[in-house]
Amino acid sequence: MMEVRRLGRRTATGALLAVVSILTAACSSSTAPTNKPTEAWIRVSGTSPVPLQLVVSTDFSERVDQFTGDIIQVTNRADTTQITTLPFESTVALTDLGSVLVSLTNHADEPADVRLRVNLDAGQDPYDQSAIMSEGGQLRYVFAFLQTVF
Repeated sequence: MMEVRRLGRRTATGALLAVVSILTAACSSSTAPTNKPTEAWIRVSGTSPVPLQLVVSTDFSERVDQFTGDIIQVTNRADTTQITTLPFESTVALTDLGSVLVSLTNHADEPADVRLRVNLDAGQDPYDQSAIMSEGGQLRYVFAFLQTVF
């Protein structure tokens, strides 16, 4: 009976160590400082008979709406560009935070058939969405680099 308990404890301890090792490896590989992006490449293509508004921010914070539970972004500083000719390309240097918010909006009553692509330089999956945007239509991409500090 004593041997069964030791075996059970060893198995439980081994399983716990395996889980901790896997989680530690996952954290260190996905949140390592070398994975923090330093620039974003933004491309807007398609057709639009009206100007589109592109807002890009690398200085924003995220908060939780206490009533809905939604995560919202609050921009501290942003660059706004009116895009009148497509395709449009821009490269944005990211701050030490390694985060970026990109919002493409159609404020006119004529629809725009557009595609928004955002690529980051640290190997994150690219954002690539197409839409026919009517008045008030928006394509939005938010990447917030999170690093666990132990």
